[in-house]
Amino acid sequence: MPKIVDHEKYRRELLERSFECFTQTGYGQLTMRDLAKQLGVSTGTLYHYFASKEAIFEQLVDFQADQDLFLASSLGVFDSLELKLESILCLMVEHQDYLLRQTCLWLEFGRQNGFAALTTNEAIARSYKRYRNWLAEFLNTDDESLVTFVCGYLSGLVMDMSFHPGRFLIGEQVAILSGAIKCRQKKS
Repeated sequence: MPKIVDHEKYRRELLERSFECFTQTGYGQLTMRDLAKQLGVSTGTLYHYFASKEAIFEQLVDFQADQDLFLASSLGVFDSLELKLESILCLMVEHQDYLLRQTCLWLEFGRQNGFAALTTNEAIARSYKRYRNWLAEFLNTDDESLVTFVCGYLSGLVMDMSFHPGRFLIGEQVAILSGAIKCRQKKS
């Protein structure tokens, strides 16, 4: 009896496992042959599901945005800005290794393809917009400049947490960020 394969489920598994390969080997150095070998599949199987390395990367970006936003949606509803920020920062601390590797992968993609690719690549642009929309809704704001500031602040914290492991104080960061947000909101 032939084996029945759920192709969509298998494609998602390959995507999820490819993240490790991309972040261990690096976007620029990883070939489709290397990726297939690391995943334990034939190159033909990989090409059956994905047209190219860039196609895998782009689908991975979308896949991760789905996963990240699903996880973020579990944060719940909070009345105070401080509790909202604390919940985001706790989630970031819990997943800091993943966030740093994801950030480095996106940056390496940009380095390999020209940093303009970070703004022109449809998958990255789409995912970044989804992250921003979630953050704006979570913070209950339509102030684009404020969302830009908070995104930049949080991205910077991903890097800072890696440079100063164990010295990251959530309460201190909540106070700084909530103070900046409240100051901006008073001016608006």
